[in-house]
Amino acid sequence: MRLPVRLASRYIVKRRSGTLVHLISGISVTVIAAVAAAMVCILSAFNGIEDLVKDLFGTLDADLAVVPATGAVVPEAWGEVLNDVSGVASWAPVLEDEAVVRADESVRVASVLGVDARYRSVSHIDRAVFEGAYLLDDTTRDLTCACLGLGVRSELALRSDDVEPPLFTLSAPIRGKKLARHRERAFRTRGMHACGTFSINADLDTRYLLVPLHAAQDLLGREGEVSRFEVKAQPGWSQDALAERVEERLQAKLGEAALGAKTLTRDEKHKFITQTNRAEKWATFAILSFILIVAAFNIMASLTMLLLDKKRDLEVLDAMGMPARMMEEAFGLQGLAINVVGGLTGVGIGALLVSGQARFGWLKLQASVVPSYPVRLDLMDVLGTLGVVVLVGGLGSSAMVRHLIRRQTTRQANT
Repeated sequence: MRLPVRLASRYIVKRRSGTLVHLISGISVTVIAAVAAAMVCILSAFNGIEDLVKDLFGTLDADLAVVPATGAVVPEAWGEVLNDVSGVASWAPVLEDEAVVRADESVRVASVLGVDARYRSVSHIDRAVFEGAYLLDDTTRDLTCACLGLGVRSELALRSDDVEPPLFTLSAPIRGKKLARHRERAFRTRGMHACGTFSINADLDTRYLLVPLHAAQDLLGREGEVSRFEVKAQPGWSQDALAERVEERLQAKLGEAALGAKTLTRDEKHKFITQTNRAEKWATFAILSFILIVAAFNIMASLTMLLLDKKRDLEVLDAMGMPARMMEEAFGLQGLAINVVGGLTGVGIGALLVSGQARFGWLKLQASVVPSYPVRLDLMDVLGTLGVVVLVGGLGSSAMVRHLIRRQTTRQANT
């Protein structure tokens, strides 16, 4: 074993230093451990929020969407190209536009999503329905069922019922007709029945209602046209890889017509929310890293006290011809050891807390879409936290030790 390592281990294991040195060292380890644990917990909380947001939007959106490059719609027949694309598990056409919803005296504007039976295979809409039933693809009834967002249903003062669903109307402007000249005939109106209610989050609940695709095409005057194709990826396929494969297939099958369509991954569709969450995550990481710098001063104070306590040892080692570099290394290793012990303790405690929250849900959320605060432990966050702890504390300790020992040896040489 090298001499600096043996010397450092001797001072760490068999300290004869005063109580104050022990106290400062203990405080240093505790502070570093607390900050490291906080970093792991907070970063895991941001991971959990990101996963929750993706999961919520995944209730209505699939992994990938083929949307018009220009304009509002594409031919519904283009969807058949997706049947031959490797990596596509399933796909569904969707027609989206705004319409006026009326129930008795209540009137509001909402976004209408026209979907068919295939929509269930690309989304998680079934698990979001909590009242009534999702009967859009039920062909045994003579009525047209709709599934309303909770906010839309509440504003219309409706109740959803799959046995005796209440009636409401949807009205959409007829394209090409001017309101001033055809005030009475400018809108196409169709009756719908509120068979079910879904709840995802406040934003989506107050914006959307789902109706059968054929009913939406009839209402909006979009026969044979859709707004997009929702595409679900097979297991093992990333969104980006699937998007590239779909674009290649569209180009091969449709030729120049494929320029009228483009692909958007789920992350791209909700880029603002994802980027905002990640920016907040790394801003928090940077702030906690600055707190670690403050904690590093405790380590420097501990090493300063230790060097003063070992002043006679330093004089003896210097007289025996030990290079200053080796003495710097010996005491620097002690500072590094404090950082490593504090960092490992902190990330260990943080990992245990996160794992406990994920399994037992200690922190509950009231009136939320999830019963407890979402968290997800990421190995890169743990390693990044440990790396910052060791880097900040190690560099600070090395710089402080180098300065003090060189000043000590210079003073001895002058005397």
